[in-house]
Amino acid sequence: MTDTAKSTAPTYELTVAGGASLLLSPLSEADAQRLGAAFAAIDPWAAYGYAAETLVKFLATVEPGAQRLALTYEGSVVGAVVIRPAWLRGPYLQFLAILPGAQGQKLGSAFLAWMEREARDAGERNLWVAASEINGDAIRFYLRHGFQPAAHLDDLAYDGRTEILFRKRLV
Repeated sequence: MTDTAKSTAPTYELTVAGGASLLLSPLSEADAQRLGAAFAAIDPWAAYGYAAETLVKFLATVEPGAQRLALTYEGSVVGAVVIRPAWLRGPYLQFLAILPGAQGQKLGSAFLAWMEREARDAGERNLWVAASEINGDAIRFYLRHGFQPAAHLDDLAYDGRTEILFRKRLV
């Protein structure tokens, strides 16, 4: 995908609890720079020792088959998602992060509801996501949204740690 293709990619407006809007749009390089640096300072990335440059590079990469979206709330880009749409009979949410100041506003819930609607409309069977065992907030979040543990992956992202693969069945 070229920068031109990025700028013409769809934008989605979601309604968050309380009637506020959450905008999903292509993630710009400038937003990838700012968010990558901020995410490197919070867990689980800080606990894993991810350098800001590593997260910036990941977020800024243009990669076929991996949609990168900015989450804009109240006029500010407050988060990012990376979705791999064609994974095991459904999309895989590879990355979801929201800046601490915007957490607790139901933005993640609105995003997951949108992702599920999109997957159901496409006839998919599953939603997938992985979370680190050290990220209790993420684990509780995904469980609350109907995801169930499907596998434990030892030493995947970091030696001595386990990632949990979650699945939400749509059929």
